[in-house]
Amino acid sequence: MQRNIFKSVLLVSFAFFSACTLPSNENEKSKESQSDYYEWTGDKNYKSPVALPEITNQSENLSANWWKTSAFYHIWIKSFKDSDLDDCSKNCGDFRGIEDSLDYIQNDLGCDAIWLSPFWDCWYKGGSNAESARINMHGYDVNDFYKVNKFFGTGDGSNAEAELESLIEACHARGMKIIFDFVPNHTSHENQWFLDSSNGKNGKSNWYLWSNSPNNWKNTWGADAWHNKNGRYYYAAFADTQPDLNYRNYEVREEMKNVVRYWLNKGFDGLRIDAVRYLVETKISQMDTTETHAWFAELRKVIDEYKSPKFMVCEAWIEGNRTALDRYFGTDDKPEFNMVLDFDQGKPIIEQVLAGGTDIYYNKVFQYDATKKIFANPNESQSYGTFLGNHDEYFSRIGDYESNLTNKGVHQATALSLLRPTVPFIYYGNEIAQKSGNENGDFRLRQPFDWTRAISQKNDESSLLNMNKALLTLRKSAEYKDLFANGKLNVLNCNMVVTTTQKPWKGAVAYTISNASQKLLVVANLTNNIQSALWFSDFGFSESNGYSLIVGNKDTDKSIYFKDYNTIFHNFAPHEIRVYDLKDSTKSCAFDIWDWSTATMYLRGTMNNWGTTVMTLSGNEFKADVELTTGTVYEFKFDEFNDWTHSYGKPADSDGTVTQNTEFDTSDNPGEGTNFKFTPAESGTYTFIFNKETLKAKISK
Repeated sequence: MQRNIFKSVLLVSFAFFSACTLPSNENEKSKESQSDYYEWTGDKNYKSPVALPEITNQSENLSANWWKTSAFYHIWIKSFKDSDLDDCSKNCGDFRGIEDSLDYIQNDLGCDAIWLSPFWDCWYKGGSNAESARINMHGYDVNDFYKVNKFFGTGDGSNAEAELESLIEACHARGMKIIFDFVPNHTSHENQWFLDSSNGKNGKSNWYLWSNSPNNWKNTWGADAWHNKNGRYYYAAFADTQPDLNYRNYEVREEMKNVVRYWLNKGFDGLRIDAVRYLVETKISQMDTTETHAWFAELRKVIDEYKSPKFMVCEAWIEGNRTALDRYFGTDDKPEFNMVLDFDQGKPIIEQVLAGGTDIYYNKVFQYDATKKIFANPNESQSYGTFLGNHDEYFSRIGDYESNLTNKGVHQATALSLLRPTVPFIYYGNEIAQKSGNENGDFRLRQPFDWTRAISQKNDESSLLNMNKALLTLRKSAEYKDLFANGKLNVLNCNMVVTTTQKPWKGAVAYTISNASQKLLVVANLTNNIQSALWFSDFGFSESNGYSLIVGNKDTDKSIYFKDYNTIFHNFAPHEIRVYDLKDSTKSCAFDIWDWSTATMYLRGTMNNWGTTVMTLSGNEFKADVELTTGTVYEFKFDEFNDWTHSYGKPADSDGTVTQNTEFDTSDNPGEGTNFKFTPAESGTYTFIFNKETLKAKISK
């Protein structure tokens, strides 16, 4: 969905409206202006004047619900690959550039399906191929649904449609699928349909929503949704350059079905549908109406007509309301979408990994909780499409957080998005942690693909690109394919608490994915610190016959311990994620980049207001130098992970008082009153020493 139109563009378009002449057919205009835009209009027997092409270039031997086992690569056409100048910052990307890159998409990354951004002739496209590369040409303002944007072709663009057909054919030759981005809610204000409607020509007066006076409807930005043209007002849910079509007009309904048939006949395997919530307005609501659902049920019948199975996935941007989201699947007797894009499952992953290295994480309720935002596909014929980011202002590119997440955090967030029984959508560039551009709004998310970075990561076994490939290979393997398509989820309860507050600790997540024959266990240390142990509620592991670590740090203790109704995992590296096959003890580890050896220790006490003084490691000893004042009683303890989850304080049989140059024991028993006490004899610099092997400590001067 296009969610950012430059103010300058709006001003230009307003000037355009004001300068237009009055309709030439005054009688038709006058008749329309008297009508109620809630009335049904148009010819029920309407047939589109645009003839459908023959059904050609269809995928062969596709199984029903094939999309459930696919991985989609979301391509912003203008910014992906240009075959003319080989530089999308100077020239618009094209279909041939994508076709030339299919080996990268399929073999270097591992996706077997492509979602193309809108490719039709649009209004906001600039005056040349080079100019289009420099602007936010988004394509959701369609001038002609039957005409391809010439800038997506090579040379002068005259072969653009033929090169699109060549791309479809090339995908199918590789066994790949390809879907297009359909924009049914609105057109551009320069679409001939709208020009005819505004001028009362060619029977299109009622193809858009018109009124003699505006009501109080607001657009998606909260501004007035009605715009003046020739003394009347038209409705636009997004921008004045994108007037809404009238779906209470039978001709509009049939014409838009014809558009879908036209491109499916040419070989597309399905479609992603933009802004589905806004098609049919009522006096009560302008989104998610019963009438809107009814039209998508009609469109589903069109989809199901094809011998080669097609599917449609919707962008119903709904967060925190699963009932409203799931409604777009339709009902048994009136099915709608095969898949819905799930806006609930991406943000929690990034936010919780981001927050995992901070103290506040353990004392603050975040908007998103990863343990409560993991959902499996509803059933064998319905799917959730999950993602970490897209072309809209949903979330910044994951590469933007690399400095805060660390490289391993980026890996972990990506893995968590792929290791769930849903359908993954990978936005171009996110597989290599490409950063956003410096442009404003969503334009920053639509910048040229960094091919230099991609090539570099292709040759690095530990790269994010190769982790994507390893996990996508795992997902589509014969053994696990059905598990990730139809597996059941069971999220485990973390039994750990914050020592100082005794509140539940949110620094780890674990869940199982299972079907009749397979069971995987996913465990993640969400923090950027070593965790010597993570423990969760019993999930029936004792009933398993054996297990293998198939993702994770294979060189550390990868055993699973079962004790006192807890399942315990030891020695997690920072941001490590593990996947266990609980049905097979013979599997090898497919991907391992996590290093346990990064040991940490922090001194916390009254000398630093219970903040964190980093202790440096030399041999087996951590050391920190601190300025102390004579006669002051200092309380302190040693904190292994800078998060209070594993601190070393006084043993139970000690009052905690220690003296200079005398070695003393420490204990990691939780509870209140476990602080050591030290009173320096004179002011100066004191060295606090902690031995990680013996767990003994000493203070020297």
